[in-house]
Parts: sequence; C-alpha cells; structure tokens
Amino acid sequence: MSRNRIIFLVIGVIVLSAFGFAGYQAFLAPTPPTPPPASAAKTTEDVVSAQAFVTPRHHSDLAFRSGGRVAEVLVAEGDQVKLGQALIRLQDDQLKASLAQAQAALNTAKANEDLVTENARPEEIAQAEAALRAAEAQVSAAIADRDRLTGGGTAATIATAQSQLAAASVEQKLAQDTLDNLPDFVHGTPEEQLNYRVNAATQAVIAAQKNFEQALAGSSQQVKAAQSNIAAAIAQRDIAQAQLEQLKNGATPAQRAAVKANTAQAQAALDAAQTALDEATLKAPFTGRVALIDVEVGQVIAPGLTVASLADLSSWEVDTDDLSEVDVVNVQAGQAAVITFDALPGVSLSGTVLSVTPKSETKRGDVTYTAKIKIENPDPRLRWGMTAQINIKVK
Repeated sequence: MSRNRIIFLVIGVIVLSAFGFAGYQAFLAPTPPTPPPASAAKTTEDVVSAQAFVTPRHHSDLAFRSGGRVAEVLVAEGDQVKLGQALIRLQDDQLKASLAQAQAALNTAKANEDLVTENARPEEIAQAEAALRAAEAQVSAAIADRDRLTGGGTAATIATAQSQLAAASVEQKLAQDTLDNLPDFVHGTPEEQLNYRVNAATQAVIAAQKNFEQALAGSSQQVKAAQSNIAAAIAQRDIAQAQLEQLKNGATPAQRAAVKANTAQAQAALDAAQTALDEATLKAPFTGRVALIDVEVGQVIAPGLTVASLADLSSWEVDTDDLSEVDVVNVQAGQAAVITFDALPGVSLSGTVLSVTPKSETKRGDVTYTAKIKIENPDPRLRWGMTAQINIKVK
C-alpha cells in the first residue's frame, strides 16, 4: 500500500471518530441533572410563604467555663429538671482545698483587723508600761557602766601600770649603771650577779610596758563597747515607748485602712474560690427538659465545650432563614401566620411573628433574613427540628 493511501486512510478514521463522538454527545450521552434552585420565600399579594424549623422558644447549649475531669453525670437525656438542679459535676478536690485556704486567710486578716482597730485592754497597757520601765533601767545600767570605764576605775588601772613601768625602768637603769661602773679587775661572781640583775630588770621593763599598753588599749575598747550598749538600750527604750503610746492612742487612720484593705482582699479571694467550686457543678439555668448529654464519667473536657442542651418544651416557635430582601420588607413583628408541618398532615396552627433580623446573611448565593414566629397553641406532638411551612399574612 502506498504511503499516500495510508495517510488518507488515517485521516478518514479520525474524521469518522470525531463525527461519532459528536453524535453521542448530542443524542446518547446522559444529561447531568440541573441543580434545584435554592429554597426561598414565595410572595403572593397578601401572603409571604417560607420553609421553617420548629425550635423551643427557650433553649440553651451548656458548657463549663473551666475544664476538668467529669466526676458525675446526674441526669439523662429526656429528664425534666428544675432551675438550679445539678446536671454534671467535675472533680473538685483541689478547688475545695483552695476554698479552705482562702477561708483561713480571711480569718487571719479579720483577726489582725480586730487587733489593730480595737482599743487596748488595761492589762495590755500595764504590760507595755512595765516593758518601758525595764528598758529605761537597761539604759541607766549601760550609762553607769560607761561612766565606770571612763572614770576612776580605768584611770587607776592605767596609773598602776604606768608606775610599774617607771619602777621597772629605774631598776633597769640602776642595774645597768652598777654593771657599767664595776672596776675592770672585778670578775667572777659579782659580775655574773650584776648581769643577771640587768637582764631581770630588762625583762621587767618589757613586761611593764606591755601591761601599760594593754591597759590603754583595753580602756578604749571597753568604752566603745559601753557606748554601743547604751545606743542599743536607748533603741529598745524608744520602741517600748512607741508601743505604749500606740496602745494608749490606738491605730492610725493609715493602719486601719491597711488592715481593712487586707481583709477585703482576703474576702475577694474567698469569693473567687467559692465561685470556682460552684462552677465545677453544671446546673440548669431554667426549668426544662434535658435534650442532650454529650459527656461520660472520667472524660476530660475543655473549657467552653458543649456538654449538654436544655430546652423548655412548654412553648415553641418556628424559625425561617430564607426570607429574601424582596419579601422581608413586607414582614413585621406582630403579623399573623398559619403554620403547617410535614410530620403532621392536616394540622394547621396559628402563629405570630416575633422578630425579624435586621442583618442579612448569604445563603447559597442569595441574600436572606431570619424571622421567628411564635406558635400560639402548640400541638403536643411537636418535636425539636421538625420542618414546617409558614404563610405570613402581610396585608
């Protein structure tokens, strides 16, 4: 087969394939379904219609403000509970200990406040006066000791040491002069005795000089110590005097304010500890029925996590969130509505528009608003989340 015929044959196959695929797309291929338009309210001349969902008028999702481990689940789904009834409790051993510590701190602060603000008892004043007299006696004794050291006693000690030094010096000089004047022809025992006398006199001078110096130094150190004792005794006396005056005069305004502030701070800490302990038990914020329990004993939960739902099933409403901006301008609070339900064929209930949100939201690309309609005489078979159809009479 020639090369040209092969090329024409390949081109023919490609063209036939293209026509075949086009025919399949036009006549045989399945057509994808067209997505239904978003549900929206329908408006006639006098009525705005919309889909809605049944909800209790009063309901709440419940959570703990602080996390922790679940110790008890005290109710079950479907239980009727009263306002303030305990639902779930977290472990609270540490919270109880913190409360006890805060109570002890408050007791101490109150006791200190009483000590500062109350008037002194007579026996307390008597004790303070006795302490002041003892401190004054210590000052007098310290002064007398100082005067003794700086008076005759110390001077006599120094004078004695000085006399002993002078006598030793005289003896040394006499012995040395005698030795120096000894004739040259005298040798032997007399010379040895004089040498011994000179050495002994020299040692006596050295000892007397040392004793004299110690007397002078000792006097100075003792006087300094006595002066320090006087200063310490005076300080103790001043403290005793101030304490006595404080007992007689009472606390100053600043002292009273300080102890009152400490008491207030301790009370605030106790209140905070009590609140933390109270919040470890989740309680019903209103009377209603438990719609959801979403925790188990032993589970550790995070703060703010929804653990239960509660609803008051004695009153119902329907919420619709598909009012368009064209429809919402005709809907107002107080308008009457007729409500029907998919789950209750033939049942038609009256309702009243409670509110319309002032702000829109985008729903599947459309701008919509939400309205709440109260059900006037609810059917006992209504359940949370049922679908409904509402017809609002706008004229």
